[in-house]
Amino acid sequence: MKPAILLFYTLILTAMAVCQGTVTNLDAHDIIRGVWKAQQSLKTVSYTLARTDTFTTGDTRRSTGKAMIRIAREDSVFGFLFLGRKDGYRGESVYDGHTAYDTDDEQRTYRLITRSSDIPHVLGSPGGQIILTDLISLDTAKAISMKAWGEGQNIYILFNYPDLKAYDVTKRSKTVTIDKKTMLPTAMRSHQETLGKVQDLYYRITDIQVNSPSFEYDFSAPAFLKSYSQQNIQPDRSVLALKGSSAPAFVLSSFSGSEVASASLQGKAVLLDFWEVWCGPCIESMPKVEQLYSAYKDKGLQVFGVVNDLKQLESAKRFVEKRALKFPMLVGNEGLVRDYKVNGVPQYVLIDKQGKISFISVGYSAELEAAIKNSLQN
Repeated sequence: MKPAILLFYTLILTAMAVCQGTVTNLDAHDIIRGVWKAQQSLKTVSYTLARTDTFTTGDTRRSTGKAMIRIAREDSVFGFLFLGRKDGYRGESVYDGHTAYDTDDEQRTYRLITRSSDIPHVLGSPGGQIILTDLISLDTAKAISMKAWGEGQNIYILFNYPDLKAYDVTKRSKTVTIDKKTMLPTAMRSHQETLGKVQDLYYRITDIQVNSPSFEYDFSAPAFLKSYSQQNIQPDRSVLALKGSSAPAFVLSSFSGSEVASASLQGKAVLLDFWEVWCGPCIESMPKVEQLYSAYKDKGLQVFGVVNDLKQLESAKRFVEKRALKFPMLVGNEGLVRDYKVNGVPQYVLIDKQGKISFISVGYSAELEAAIKNSLQN
């Protein structure tokens, strides 16, 4: 009998046995393959989650919330896009495939996270705590042993992990509850002990909807971007160090194919708007940049949009053409990103008429216009 057919019958017989309550020990590897197969059919998932966290201090925290998830297997960070909202918290966490956001409904603001190394940490934010990643992709990495058994309508897999002796962390395990009908995880318990004190995290999913035709959330244009303002972001030290220094020289191609050299811009105030077509805040702030260009171009201001994601270059060109943006666009490169310390977008760099960097902001700043006026006067 072929291995694939044998696996299929094994899973069917296993499910039947579990339903009848006659099987206690199961083959963990067969169950895992069955879960992975079920997860491959996922496109969208919505659910309610109840979470109970018990900490080594003895404190217990209970929380609930709702999540909406769209599978994006090409995504290198999570493999999915998500919205998570924790009950009793005045905001939500969103990941759109490029950028993560944390919103504040009371202040009507959002925090933007674009650096790839920082994005995974959004799962620690209140909204991110509602996301159960094992539901989308069961993680079996680093387990040193596995055990599976059935009881009633559920299958359970216990994963054991090595102790972290350097941190006195022992008895590390994860128990995943799987619905035998759907073969999808519906609960997860993570356990470990530090010097005999227990940390136990328990997630339980209810009201799950899989591949629902009524799933509605536009991750490409989250609604809050139109009415919320971005929190002011302090650039990191490497970016701040550029202020007051001579602007790094560049020679770049424009979207139309002509060459633009920084040496030819002497005597002008130059605003570089680093943006990408997938960046919602970049798009939302472009009308403001266009207004600044229109208001000050005859007074000596030159504005350039700069795109560095070459994979999205054609999409960026179509966007500019559709929006009929008037300020010119340039195609950046790795050297430019390095020289101008572009770790996130949108980033705005203002170069004064003497060729010095006089203003930098990550995210659009209301102070930009005053900085432009000052540069034009000096």
